[in-house]
Amino acid sequence: MRVHVDPDLCIGCGICEGDAPDVFSLASSSIAEVIMDPVGSEFEADARMAAEDCPESAISIENGEESDTPTPSGADSADDAEESIINHDLERNFEMKATVDQDLCIGCGICEGIVPEVFSLQNEPYAEVLLDPIPEEFQDATREAAEECTEVAITIEE
Repeated sequence: MRVHVDPDLCIGCGICEGDAPDVFSLASSSIAEVIMDPVGSEFEADARMAAEDCPESAISIENGEESDTPTPSGADSADDAEESIINHDLERNFEMKATVDQDLCIGCGICEGIVPEVFSLQNEPYAEVLLDPIPEEFQDATREAAEECTEVAITIEE
């Protein structure tokens, strides 16, 4: 499998690097670069996720002779799994809460790329917090998302 980033579409949000750090990098450029070409089979799922999550559809995937941007598959099962996680976690007591300042957030998607279970840009032009409180298994990634937020729009309460 091969991947390509369209430099005219890429906004340098970092979602791809968050999803597939072995395949994409923004270390030496303001747009994503492919650092593994072709993509090793163990990283194909991550590369596909990055293409699906790209807010500008800047990543294309080439499988043999066909080239496409993947579409989400198994959405129902992922939604069911997320609901199961949420229901399970509601039974426990969590102390971490996250908020996003709508006035500061630029909707770059870095936080969603790091921890899509907690942050989403699907419904708003800024990041929304999906889980309140934050389950323990997502707390480290949520802290990382807050640290990586270029606009310091994420506040964590513990």
